[in-house]
Amino acid sequence: MYNITIIATHHSELGKCNSDELYKILEDINPEVVFEELPVNISDIVYGDSFDKHCVNSILLNRCFPKLPLEVKCIKKYKQNHNIKVIPVDFDVNERLSKYQDEISFMFHTFFKCEEYKKLIQEQEVLIAQEGFHYLNSDRFSDFVEKKEVIENNIIESEIQKDRLFDIYKLFHEEQYDNRENAMLQNIYNYSKGNQYNQAVLLIGAGHRKSIIKKIKSYKKQENAMLNWTFYGS
Repeated sequence: MYNITIIATHHSELGKCNSDELYKILEDINPEVVFEELPVNISDIVYGDSFDKHCVNSILLNRCFPKLPLEVKCIKKYKQNHNIKVIPVDFDVNERLSKYQDEISFMFHTFFKCEEYKKLIQEQEVLIAQEGFHYLNSDRFSDFVEKKEVIENNIIESEIQKDRLFDIYKLFHEEQYDNRENAMLQNIYNYSKGNQYNQAVLLIGAGHRKSIIKKIKSYKKQENAMLNWTFYGS
């Protein structure tokens, strides 16, 4: 039985949510494999021997992450002291959504005109800073995601251009969540069928936590690989 612990993260450091705290969590779990929410091309850059934030390859990196994600900072440090394999399991969603960038910007601009929405996001950031990974890996955070989606749908429904907004909202969620989560899970199962390990972790943005838990239940029925999934903080 291969053991995988899902750790919900936040890509930017914020108070108690930082690379040092994540490092402590990894030390407690002691994984042999880290499945990371990165596409292969970005992973090759940030973990390459010649990585330099000022190199020409950082153009590609900056397109995906304006700042180096805290997960990458943590893993680069962790690799110095532990023998682990880092397996990127994501794809470059920014490349796939690039032609819709104006529409996506329009959508988020519409959301942030709503005071209730802005207040909810601010409250979330305060809790992340105060409680860090404890909050990100809790049902309270999953409830926040659900509440945010309700507000987003209410905002769209109230807008004159609601059909336009619903179209881009659906596309954005399919690519940013459903397609990526399915790809990441399939990549993990494929890797596990061909490689042996006892303990692994999957580092994934907290916004995916609730939906990926649901998908795992389906994958357990479909896939032959015997993976034992656990959820940090549960």
